[in-house]
Order: sequence, then structure tokens, then C-alpha cells
Amino acid sequence: MTAIALALLFAACGSFELREVQNADTLYFGTNKPGGVVSDAEWRAFVDEVITPRFPGFTEWVADGHWKREHEMTHVVQIVHPPRWSHDEAVHEIIATYKARFHQEAVLWVRGRVMILAP
Repeated sequence: MTAIALALLFAACGSFELREVQNADTLYFGTNKPGGVVSDAEWRAFVDEVITPRFPGFTEWVADGHWKREHEMTHVVQIVHPPRWSHDEAVHEIIATYKARFHQEAVLWVRGRVMILAP
């Protein structure tokens, strides 16, 4: 099935050339914490102090999340990068820091592969 999808993609994008295959890491940060929620100011500080120094380019958005039958606002961060051990370490550091700073049980980490196309 994947080979068919790739063939269709390349046929549809005949004027594009595959440049690189990279990792796409999507991280889900719940905001409920003991005694309240992660504030917008706390989130911005976390992004500025922890994520941006490790990955200066990424995308983030807010979503409605659910954890253990509770609804919570969730920050989603997607980082696309070459597959390197140092990048995996950086993602582990981001997750560990968030969990420690905001007393979180977990951060969901979803990894996929993406194709970088160029005209």
C-alpha cells in the first residue's frame, strides 16, 4: 500500500523532486497539573527556554485533549528534523523537563517519517 501511495504522490507531483526523508515528531503536552493548569505565561517560558534552544524551527498549536477521562487544553508541538541521535536526545530532554517542571505523568510522543520535496 505504501508503494502505491508513493507512486501516486510522485505522479501527482511530477515537477517536484524528493530531497530528503526526515522524522516528524509530534509532542502532546497536557496542561492540567496539581493545583491548577499550566498558564499561557508558563507555556511561553517553557517554549522559549526549553524547546527553542534545541529546535529553532517547529510548529505549535492548541488542541482539546483527554487524559484519564478528564478534558484538558493541550499544546501540540511538531518538529521536523533529520534522523539523528542528538535530535532524539533533545526530544527526550524536552519531555523530561516538561514532566518535571509541571508535575506531569506523561507527554505523548508520536513519530512519523516525512518527505521533503523541492521544485
